[in-house]
Amino acid sequence: MARVPAEGVAYMAMEFRLLGGIEACVGTELVDLGPARQRWVLVALLVDANRVVSVDQLIDRLWGERPPQRAKGTLYSYISRLRRTLAPAVSEVRLLRQSGGYVLAVEASAVDLHRFRGLVAQAYAAEDESRAVALFEQALRLWRGDGFAALDTPWFNTLREALHRERLAAELDLGDLQLQLGQHAGLLAGLSNRVEVYPLDERLAGQLMLALYRSGRAADALAHYQQIRKRLAEELGTDPGLALQQLHQQILTADPDLTTTSPGPARAPVPRQLPAPPLMFTGRDAEVKVLCEAMNNDRPRYTPVVAVDGVAGVGKSALAICVGHQMVERFPDGQLYINLQGAAAGTAPLTPHEVFVQWLPQLGVPRSEVPAEPAAASALWRSMLAGRRLLLVLDDASSATQIRPLLPAERGCAVVVTSRSVLSTLDGAKFVHLKPLAEAEAVALLGRLAGQSRVAGDPVAAGDVVGFCERLPLLLRIVAARLAARPAWPVRAIADRLAVEHRRLNELQVGELSVRASLAVSLREASDEGARVFAFLAMVGAAELDLPLAASLTGLPSIAAEPVLEQLVDARLVESPAPGYYRMHDVVRLYAREQALLQFSAVEQDAARRRAADHYLALAEQASRLLDPEESASIAAGPPVVHPAGCGLADHSEASAWIDFAAPHLPAVMTELADHPELAADIALCALLAYPALVIRDRWSELIRLSTISIQAARSSGQPLLEARAHNILGLAYGNVGRLEESRTEFGCALRLWEELNDRQQMARISNNLGLVARLSDDLPEAARWHERSIFLFQEVGDGNGRARALSNLGLVHQRLGDHDQAIVAHQQAAETFRTLGDQYRLGLVLTDLAQAFRLTGRVRESLDRYQDSLHVIRATGNRVGEAQSLWGLAQTLYDLDELDAARAHWRAALDILRDCGDLTDEEAQQILAQPVPEPPPAIRRAR
Repeated sequence: MARVPAEGVAYMAMEFRLLGGIEACVGTELVDLGPARQRWVLVALLVDANRVVSVDQLIDRLWGERPPQRAKGTLYSYISRLRRTLAPAVSEVRLLRQSGGYVLAVEASAVDLHRFRGLVAQAYAAEDESRAVALFEQALRLWRGDGFAALDTPWFNTLREALHRERLAAELDLGDLQLQLGQHAGLLAGLSNRVEVYPLDERLAGQLMLALYRSGRAADALAHYQQIRKRLAEELGTDPGLALQQLHQQILTADPDLTTTSPGPARAPVPRQLPAPPLMFTGRDAEVKVLCEAMNNDRPRYTPVVAVDGVAGVGKSALAICVGHQMVERFPDGQLYINLQGAAAGTAPLTPHEVFVQWLPQLGVPRSEVPAEPAAASALWRSMLAGRRLLLVLDDASSATQIRPLLPAERGCAVVVTSRSVLSTLDGAKFVHLKPLAEAEAVALLGRLAGQSRVAGDPVAAGDVVGFCERLPLLLRIVAARLAARPAWPVRAIADRLAVEHRRLNELQVGELSVRASLAVSLREASDEGARVFAFLAMVGAAELDLPLAASLTGLPSIAAEPVLEQLVDARLVESPAPGYYRMHDVVRLYAREQALLQFSAVEQDAARRRAADHYLALAEQASRLLDPEESASIAAGPPVVHPAGCGLADHSEASAWIDFAAPHLPAVMTELADHPELAADIALCALLAYPALVIRDRWSELIRLSTISIQAARSSGQPLLEARAHNILGLAYGNVGRLEESRTEFGCALRLWEELNDRQQMARISNNLGLVARLSDDLPEAARWHERSIFLFQEVGDGNGRARALSNLGLVHQRLGDHDQAIVAHQQAAETFRTLGDQYRLGLVLTDLAQAFRLTGRVRESLDRYQDSLHVIRATGNRVGEAQSLWGLAQTLYDLDELDAARAHWRAALDILRDCGDLTDEEAQQILAQPVPEPPPAIRRAR
């Protein structure tokens, strides 16, 4: 057919051909679809015709893991050209932009791929065999060659293989029908050709043997059997399956049944054992896709095996059953569903031999003929699965050992395994680690189970319920069942009941569904030591634990604790988000706490809490000493902190990492431990010891909570010195987040306590801090008085670092008052002292202030040098907000020097840091950059 440009075609129906070369035609004319990659875009859309394909999916389909730098721009160009190409068929074909991607709206019958699949489906449904043969033949005539032969990306390769399997399955099913109808003579040529291509396919071999025998060529049929038997032995190390062996025996004995229009021995009824699909199955699109793709990947020599693991109640079985129903057509020989009882309360897991005894009869083996010897039964099992296209859903497995004897030896079948444990030793398996539902999916499931209008009427309460249920389907089912039985209850009522921690496990049970019972089964699989460690992990309220903390709680050395923790991870009672880190879902932690109360005496519980307090004391002291030696030394004055074995931070990097890990859950842990009077003083000290490390990492919100706890703990334990320090730290934290009145109040409380204790050094520190608050409140004369008093007191007690800090702050006040020369003198004196003392953190900050003072006096080149010095020092300390402030000042200086591009690059870099730190949104950063001369955001203005 002649190829013509699209714009030269009249408005007529357009058809698409994918089963061979990629073509589109209008009438008898081929349409010019443009360059190769543009045609690939069309295929990527046509395969999912009438469904949205996201931009990310299209990029993945076209380029795989190596998209070009401007992949989206290139894709949009192809889409635009395709729209023009499809213009002649605008009434039948529309390329539409929808949320997140594109959809190609087209009649399925206009695409040969979808027409092929439709005809095959009709053939399977046809009751008349002649009608089925005609439909299969019509479907197979659509193929003009290998599909997508020139397209080489992972997605296209997978698609090509899947379509190839669909075509082969249709050919084989057509062959069976034609043999049934006595059409063996016309099959010989085609079967012989296909056998050359698929020499190990036993079903195809059986069709050829039967056609040869019925055509009077029994010797050739027997010769072909010997040929495939030899190849199977040499290449796979197996014998032909039972069906092929039986056909061989029938040919040897000239069985009269073979001369009838029957394809061979009667097959057992097709098993359809999957439970009903979950009516309220929600979400899991990505996981469903992984399972479907794995089961479609029918590689030679291998059976696809997908192992789905996850915590109790996460929906493993529902996922496996739902996908099994979606893949029914892929497995025409049936689906076996076997509950292996790996986590069934009060019931031992099934042994492989028990599976054979119960399920071999489903495959046509009389129960009396199932071998008593496990190895023989396993061999018979593999033989009965050979040559079949059958799906095995092995639900609730206890271990890989239980699974291995059940796996088919040949391709054709597929296996989905579910287990609470990670079956990491199951060779060749594709693993799906099932996580809780996304929040939107969990709310949607709750609505479908409990009533959409009920949930929509109080979305806040629904969100609370979902949170308390950890977004686990089992827990949501329990709550929804309770709501269904109580139609007068609003969703808020159950949310409030779930909010009470000590009652939550009682609320999460209804009928036979119980979270306690489910978790008890998982804990049963752990060793005695595992059950003990599991209970210890809940002794503090940490959302996440690292290995040293877990070891401290249990009283074990880390080298002994780690394998037990990993055992709990395998049992899905504990998660490991990264090597050496562990966490539990809240509901699991509540259960673990119950176990701790049952297992441990009061003395053992007190000892565990003591070990936890010592652990945090030691690491907080070490982190602060490594990150801010000067400040840490002043706080830690007093009895030395005991460092338990295994509690060690080697350097600045480890200290920073520990603070970032511990900060989010430290307040909750300290609150819980402070409830025990014997630990109160230590908890107050721990909060103080963590202060320098938290400040240098800008962890202000955690510091506010921690300091409040420290004040209460110090007061309850009669420690006025600790209380004064805590008031000072809380004042600093409030000041850094802009809560100035609260900051002034806390500093005032601290000053009164220090005056009562007659500690002049601390009086100097508080005076300096009150000067800071006055400056931030724009009371500059008051700020100057407080800083001058502070400098005098620091000089009196010989504290050079304190005096330098007060000088630096006085310099900032002079800058605000317009006394820039005095500001430069104060900053230079402070910088010289910090450099001498090795205080890199404060040196970096004061160099930034000095650079700004030079800039304000018009000494721009000196300002530029100081900003570059400050940036070098600050980056080494990891002070991200300080780095942003220095970059901002450097940008302003470059702007003064008319280096506009460089200035804008530094403004952008500063905003990127603030965005990473959570101080700015993307939209706010874009608005700031849109200004000709950007105004500094609040995080820059309050940085000092």
